[in-house]
Order: sequence, then C-alpha cells, then structure tokens
Amino acid sequence: MRFIKTLSLALALGFSNWALADVVKFEKVTDNVYAFVGETDDRTKANLGLNANIGLVVTNQGAVVIDSGAGPLSAAAIEKAVKKVTNQKVVAVINTGAQDHRWLGNDYFAQKGAAIYAMQSTVDTQKKMLDSILNRIMGTDEIFKDQTPLHAAKPFQANDGKLEIGGVVFELKYFNDAHFPGDAVVWLPKQKVLFTGDHVYLDRLLGVHPHTHAVKWLDAFEQMAKLPAEHVVPGHGRVADMAAAQAETGDYLKQLVESVTEAVENMGALDDVTPSRDWSQFENLKHFQGWHGRNVSNTFQRLEMEMM
Repeated sequence: MRFIKTLSLALALGFSNWALADVVKFEKVTDNVYAFVGETDDRTKANLGLNANIGLVVTNQGAVVIDSGAGPLSAAAIEKAVKKVTNQKVVAVINTGAQDHRWLGNDYFAQKGAAIYAMQSTVDTQKKMLDSILNRIMGTDEIFKDQTPLHAAKPFQANDGKLEIGGVVFELKYFNDAHFPGDAVVWLPKQKVLFTGDHVYLDRLLGVHPHTHAVKWLDAFEQMAKLPAEHVVPGHGRVADMAAAQAETGDYLKQLVESVTEAVENMGALDDVTPSRDWSQFENLKHFQGWHGRNVSNTFQRLEMEMM
C-alpha cells in the first residue's frame, strides 16, 4: 500500500521514471562512510525538496542513513543512491534534527523495516514544530504532499546516545540547541567522522530564525568542535575538516553573538551591529547579502528581550 501510494504521487507529479533520476549521489568520505552534498540553493521540484546533506554508513549488518530526506520522494531517491553503493538494505535511520529534510522520510524507510533513532530533544522539537514545518513546505511545491510524519519510537533520553550496528559505533550527542532546538550530531569515533547536522554550514551562510538562539548555537558548536574529527560532514555544503567549519560557521556565530551582545548591553541600536565589525571574511558565502541582516535582526531581538 505504501509503495502504491508513493508511486501514485510520483506519477501525478510527472516523474515518468520511478527511479526519480539521480537526484542523490553519495561520494566516499572514508572507508564505508559516504555523504551526499545537497544544493546550496532552495528546495525545488527538481531536487525533491532535498537541499541538505545526507550521510550513509555501510556496516556488516546493513546500511545506516543519517537523516531521511524531506518526504517519501526524496527518501526514495536516497534509497536508490544507497543501492548504487551497496547491496545492503537500509536497516537504520538516524535523525540529527527537526527540519523537514532531516526526518520526514522516516516513514518511507520504516515501512521497509528500518529502525529510526534520534535524541529525545530532537523528537520533542519535531513534534512541537510539526504544524509550522508542514504549513511552510506544503505551500512550496506538490513534492511535499503525502507526508506521514514518524518519530523515533524510543529516543535516547540523555544528552548522549550510543548504538552499535554491524561493528560500527554511532554516538548521538546533543550539546545545546543549534539551527533548530534539539539539533544533534552523529559521531563515529573509530572512523573520526562527524555528521554535524545543522550545527555547521559551509559554502553558504547559516540562518538564524526566530526559533534559533544564536548564543546556544555558538555554545553547541564550541562543544562539538572539541571532538577529534578528521572528516566533517556539515548540514549544508562541502565535506571538509573542523578548521573549515570553524572559519565559516564558528567564527561567524562568535562574531554575531559578540557584536549583538555589545550593542544590546550598551543600549545601542540594531543598525549599530553590522558597522561595528568587519564581516568581509564571510561575504563570499552564498546568501550573505540576503541573510546576514536577518541574522542580526533575529539575534538582536532575542537578546534584547532576554536582557530587558
């Protein structure tokens, strides 16, 4: 029934090839660890709403997917890409966050037998923000129809969760709220690979929304950065190392928080923030011109309210 329902949706949207073309392609990070790097622009019908990075770890007992896509169509594209890497079926999905492309493909994989894992803090946000997430994406394109939101049945209760699948150890860690409340990372200690979810943005400027607490995000980033990662798979942008993550995410968050905090504490105005610092090192990041002002405004409003 699930296959028929999803197939009908694909045909209705004009996808003549159920294989959904090669929307997702995994590239090797290190032995048995892969990453798909999504587009740095917006969600579109062509990318099936998947403009974020997805991880894949191949174990002796099956494939593990890090984040499940923005719904059944992008989940099907992820599954197709997995099959090009391994004959192993997807046995587990780990969610790093509550934004649509992190978990709305859960049901697709669960229907095929995959177990879903997440932190309790992540699941709490998925549930709390579900209506706003669906309202936002449903108005974007028909590719987001036919959603069946599914959460991890037994989320990890503490700030650290650990599981072993096919000889590979996966550690889930919640440090503090990041882009979304409840964001977590997935750490592979033996492989020294870190899937950061939306803690890290590379190539494009990060986004601070009204629900985003930049101070907490900076704290989460600084704790995360202590992990001895040799390979960093960010939430968006190229696979790199921690130095790149620091330069394009950590340094921006630090400067944003410091400049806004100084303005608020000195009874300054919103317009004082950007001129108070040199932002040129970040201007090469995609969307800087459109998003930086919004980031400053949202951070200013939150800190001003908290300091009143």
